[in-house]
Amino acid sequence: MKCSVRTSVKAPLFLVAVLTFAVTVLIALLPKSPTEPPELPESVRKIAGEIGGKYWWALVVGGLIAIWLNRRVLWQLFFTLIASQIAIEVFKFAIGEMRPDGRFFNSFPSGHTTAAFAFATVMNEHFRWGWLWFLFATVVGLSRILTNAHWWHDVVGGAALGYIMAVGVGELLRLVRRKTYPEPLSAPEQPKHLGSFEQSGHQGS
Repeated sequence: MKCSVRTSVKAPLFLVAVLTFAVTVLIALLPKSPTEPPELPESVRKIAGEIGGKYWWALVVGGLIAIWLNRRVLWQLFFTLIASQIAIEVFKFAIGEMRPDGRFFNSFPSGHTTAAFAFATVMNEHFRWGWLWFLFATVVGLSRILTNAHWWHDVVGGAALGYIMAVGVGELLRLVRRKTYPEPLSAPEQPKHLGSFEQSGHQGS
């Protein structure tokens, strides 16, 4: 029952994530010109830069704490981040979108955002407080826009890709676990009315 409920809840969100990612891919393929960074106070720009540069420390510390609380998180988190990084590099190379500052052609998707949302999805699946990591992932994504490191659709596409990879890896690992350790078949329960009938029969004899 729990598995079916979890699947029914994830299916619409997964479909939305796939459609969102497909739309952002199409936008990323459009020609672009370099743009000026948004006008922000210097303090905001510095904070955004620090978040983008140090975000992975939060993932490392949060991941270690999560593994300490629940060992089952280890392999799902490991394979999710590995698969996400591979997907990031493939799409960056295949699409070759120019960054807003015009320096490089590897803008889509935002790797920071993809990793942060993949991490948040795994945390949300295993812990009640895991949804808080989505707030952190959103801040990471916004920091990439504020520092002119990515276009807005790079961040949205990265968020969708991170969710897709985390859900996909999680379902694959559960499938492997079910194949490797199948649940034992339970013996059919005897109907209660039959048991009472037999009991009354024995008493009568």
